[in-house]
Amino acid sequence: MYKSPTPASLLPTAGANNNRPGGVGGSSNNSIVGRLIRSRASKTVFIAYVGFCAIFTLKHLLTFEAVPEAIVYPHYELERTYDPEKPYSVVSELSTSVILSKMFAFSTPDITDNIQPFFVRSEGSPRPDEISLATFVPQDDLSELIRLVEHFPGPISAVLHIDHPSDEPGASNPISRLHTMRASNPKIRSQVDIHLITTPQTHRRPLTTTVQQQSNLHRNLARFFARTDFVLLLDADGSLPATDISKSFRDYPQWMEKLRTGNVFVVPGFNVSMTSEGGALPSTLEDEGTAVELVPVLKYNQLPREKQTLLSHVHDGKVILSEKTWKRTIRNVDFNTWATQTRLSAIQNYDPYFGPSVVMRRDKMLWCPERFGNNQAACLFELYLSGADFWVLPNDFTIHGGERKELEITERERTINTRLYQKFHEESCLKHARAFYAAGEWDSDRARHCRISCQKVLAVWGLVIRQA
Repeated sequence: MYKSPTPASLLPTAGANNNRPGGVGGSSNNSIVGRLIRSRASKTVFIAYVGFCAIFTLKHLLTFEAVPEAIVYPHYELERTYDPEKPYSVVSELSTSVILSKMFAFSTPDITDNIQPFFVRSEGSPRPDEISLATFVPQDDLSELIRLVEHFPGPISAVLHIDHPSDEPGASNPISRLHTMRASNPKIRSQVDIHLITTPQTHRRPLTTTVQQQSNLHRNLARFFARTDFVLLLDADGSLPATDISKSFRDYPQWMEKLRTGNVFVVPGFNVSMTSEGGALPSTLEDEGTAVELVPVLKYNQLPREKQTLLSHVHDGKVILSEKTWKRTIRNVDFNTWATQTRLSAIQNYDPYFGPSVVMRRDKMLWCPERFGNNQAACLFELYLSGADFWVLPNDFTIHGGERKELEITERERTINTRLYQKFHEESCLKHARAFYAAGEWDSDRARHCRISCQKVLAVWGLVIRQA
């Protein structure tokens, strides 16, 4: 068969394929890259790289799993968050002011930023099972420390709050006086820890201004930094522990067991009667319009130190019952029963305004509400609602010498405090009732205080819910 010749214009010319992708030159370049990828050296390098990555990853995994937890936190002990005997804790990285501002959230920054725990540390090392005295000492009456160490043989955790100027002409410096007292009194050195609160100069009050002290803050601070597991909350009104309360608990181990399980022990309080220097009745002189300076019937060295002596003074009228313990309307503690009893007695009819000195655990108990300036009854009322049983000590008591005047407040402040506490009473009832109900313990024995004491409040609350 005849074939037509191919035109010369369609034949490839020399060098024409060098500039075309599909020419001989392109095929040469692709073949070089392909030969390089398929070469033995490239495969060896790739396999070596993959093997190195696998070994490196496996090494890190094995190293991470082999690190024990103690190496991750080599300097921390996680059993507790604060130990007064050690210089560090889990929260050591936070500043003291930040920690205290979270602990005392209801207090103003000018207070929490100027708290110095263990400003003065005692030389003694108390045992954990001892009872510490937690109290507050005013800057104008530091001699109260001398009376406390003479009446209380155990450790003392005291708060000193400098809240008004002490650098005025003729005014004593409380810090200097404190160091002088420690230097001259070995009992203060061995027993007393001082936690200092210094109000800034811009926030200090003048001496003539009457401002209610933040005693609930002081109680919480003294209790928190106590170095024992149990504390005696003593009001800062001049009351003194007349008996050795720690010895009573050592003599009765069953009392200590009740204390460990969260019970509260009431220490009855008494006041020394007051009279004029001439022996006349104060009411008679007041009727005549004569200003009289009253003095206590008993001197400091005549204060009773045991129960029988106290009862004889009560019979003679030299000692009277303290309103903080012995209410005239609702008898939390019946004096006639207490005078003859030798065993513990439980408080039956609890009064929300009941505010005596108490012995309790330092931890695992509710703290005093700091919304009140000075209301120890609020501390105890919440403890009672939470399920703590209150027991009256049969042989121990506190005595007030009548030498220090309590802080006076205006009628307006008294009215505000009364109304605020009434609202707090209702709020606490509802809060604890809700907590017991949510935990399924509303019908338990632990919730009986809340059921009985808050019956009226809860009845009104339930009526409102049903009507809604």
